[in-house]
Amino acid sequence: MKKYEKLLYKICKCIYKVLLKILYRPKVYGKENIPKEGSLILAGNHIMAVDPTLVMSSTNRIVHYMAKEELFKGFHGWLFKKIGLIKIDREKSNVAAILKAEEILKEGGTIGIFPEGTRNKTSNELLKFKLGTVKMAKETGAKIQPFAIRGQYKLLKKSVELEFGKPIDITNMETNEANDYLKNEILKLLRK
Repeated sequence: MKKYEKLLYKICKCIYKVLLKILYRPKVYGKENIPKEGSLILAGNHIMAVDPTLVMSSTNRIVHYMAKEELFKGFHGWLFKKIGLIKIDREKSNVAAILKAEEILKEGGTIGIFPEGTRNKTSNELLKFKLGTVKMAKETGAKIQPFAIRGQYKLLKKSVELEFGKPIDITNMETNEANDYLKNEILKLLRK
């Protein structure tokens, strides 16, 4: 990221943090579990459009979220690109996006991913996990930081919680085994 993009990210993060505190009063647990350096993938459940801002505003790391291309229109699209979000097309292969994310990880950066691939609008605790998160972790040697967002976003009420678990290393696991392990770690946090 360029210097002005890092500054823009920090400004946006401060704005998000203040707005979230005023509107939803979230409680955040486990921030001490987030490593200060080294490649990291933040992976958790996805319930509302504001989830990425909650996660981004809860860590000192710059988080490059994988985001659907529909969000990259107009001013928001320009802003999202400048603060490091990575555009993905959920309908087809995203080789360029994956290569960009892997490049960030290989440089010791942080990627944010929702393994479900979309917001969960069902009554199920989690949707089926896609394999991209664990494949990327295996490819780059990055640790995965599981997190869970609990509750609902209710205006002016302390009704939503974010909890970060301990980072996990899945490099020596088979892909499907690692995916199941990640899902179970997120479920444990979700059920607390």
